[in-house]
Amino acid sequence: MTTQTTKSFTTVLKVLVQGSPLPDPVAGRLVSAWIDTSVNVPAAFRLVFSDPARDLLSTFPSLTVGAKTELIPYTDGTKGRPLLTGEVTALEADADGTGKSLIVRGYDPGHRLLRNRRVAGYPNMTAADIVRRLATQNGLRTGTIDPTPTVYELATQPNLTDWDFLARLARENDVHLYFDEEGRLQFTALRTASGAPADTTPSGQSPYVLEFGANATNSRVSVTAAGQVPSVSVRGWDVQTKRPLSADAPATASTQILTDTTPAKLSTPFGAASLTGTAVPYTTQAQVRHAAQALADDVTGSFAELEIAVNGNPELRPGVPVALNGAGSPFEGKYTVTGARHVFASRQQYTTWVQVSGRQFRSLYGLAAGSQEAPALPGVVVAVVSNIKDPLKMGRVKLRFPWLSDTYESDWCRVAQFGGVRGGGLILPEVNDEVLAAFDRGSLEHPYVLAGLYNGVDKLPRIKEGSPPVDATSGTVNWRSLASRGGQAVELLDDARRARGVRLRTGDGALTVHLDQNRTTVTIRSDGSVTIQGARGVDVKAGGDLNLTAARAVNISAGAALNLKAGGKVGLTAGGAVTLDAVGTASVKAVGPVSLVSAANASVTAATVTLTGVTLRNGVPF
Repeated sequence: MTTQTTKSFTTVLKVLVQGSPLPDPVAGRLVSAWIDTSVNVPAAFRLVFSDPARDLLSTFPSLTVGAKTELIPYTDGTKGRPLLTGEVTALEADADGTGKSLIVRGYDPGHRLLRNRRVAGYPNMTAADIVRRLATQNGLRTGTIDPTPTVYELATQPNLTDWDFLARLARENDVHLYFDEEGRLQFTALRTASGAPADTTPSGQSPYVLEFGANATNSRVSVTAAGQVPSVSVRGWDVQTKRPLSADAPATASTQILTDTTPAKLSTPFGAASLTGTAVPYTTQAQVRHAAQALADDVTGSFAELEIAVNGNPELRPGVPVALNGAGSPFEGKYTVTGARHVFASRQQYTTWVQVSGRQFRSLYGLAAGSQEAPALPGVVVAVVSNIKDPLKMGRVKLRFPWLSDTYESDWCRVAQFGGVRGGGLILPEVNDEVLAAFDRGSLEHPYVLAGLYNGVDKLPRIKEGSPPVDATSGTVNWRSLASRGGQAVELLDDARRARGVRLRTGDGALTVHLDQNRTTVTIRSDGSVTIQGARGVDVKAGGDLNLTAARAVNISAGAALNLKAGGKVGLTAGGAVTLDAVGTASVKAVGPVSLVSAANASVTAATVTLTGVTLRNGVPF
């Protein structure tokens, strides 16, 4: 296809399919073409062929979906750099008043990154590392990939396409994602506008000058104070230090747009204002610092917009600095191109539409694609605990989401507890427990465990009485329980017909402590032994009888005195002998009589026996 420019040279668009030029009969039927290139969205192309007999595809079978396509401008017979290297993705048959046509559509290799959504985690990697990995997985060549300083503990791709995920990483790291004319993936900052020629340069002296009244045929340039603020800030929360995170960045000038005015000048009449980014739950100072700078660049990159049609110029491409001449102040200056659309048509002038729009997408694809932010998860979801060995010993766990992915595992996430400073409670789930999870600001990268869940496999706990948790007749709760997986439990019993009170039991049932509300008793039962120990003393008091019963011996020992005191009589009854041994003096004293009665002999043995008292004979003193 040959088109004329207003200058005296001719530009020819040559189409290569699978590395070979179109045959002359096919090339002669090319009616029109456009190539739409942009940063942050895949470049697209459309070729329209006259096809009155509907035989073009059979005549040239290489022109099929998936065919590699190169679109190369030739100016005055000199081959230029490709405008786009891509692939055919669609074929259309069209008919209207002008006749029948075959329309061929395609994209640069970036469309491969849009073919599927992926749920994946990338632990301990930088954005640059992730770009290289995904490029390899998609069979893509890479060009310039700027090093990125932030190492993500776990960067999560939450059911996003690879393109949208990488575009998100590009925004967070203040770079741009696009493919160059050779089809190589670029993850890099755009060139600054300062590299453009002086804005007083005539367009005839440089292909990088857009001049009103000369090569510019249709123009729209604007500057706006809308959304402009002197500074921006981003905030987050550091879990490790329990402190807020914040970073500020000035939003007073743009390196992509250099004109007589600046964002700061435009916003000054409206007074001080600020913009705070809180939508993403950042957790490190490095993250909030880079996010603040990226937010500032987004703000300042939108204070001016440019859309100009110029005589066809294949040198005008995304990322190229250009000068705007003849527009007057405050519009004249230097700009970095963010999009370029090259339009070829038979017997019409080759035209290039140049766009400068910051990260705002003006292409049809960009408008239709919508936001590239991770889809928010506003509600709660079920999850399964996969790991509880928290290296920081903070009681965190890792989760899997079986409804989302078979392979994705979350980063370490906190578990909702009865938390408090030097207080609260700790109840951790275990591996394979089903739990209820929620997400900080809807981010899959920041889950929290809210509670554990029962299901058809993991049943409710049971109590020994066998009563159900809810009474089938009254609908009241019979009991509540706090139990470990091993069965150690605290049971709160409210079944009026069976048991009321509080019971503490071990998992094997060998030891229980039961506070029985119905009987007003406290029962301690052990299949082993029970030990009561007090460093200073132990008091046992009973309002009624105190009974000590043992199946075998009862042993009472004291390191000092042993005192037995009764308000009434003291009775000692033994099924066998009674022995009283004393290392020192043994005394038996009574205010009344003392009787020693034996059914057999009574013996008193001592070195000396002294009996003191009134002597009686036949009950009469003498």
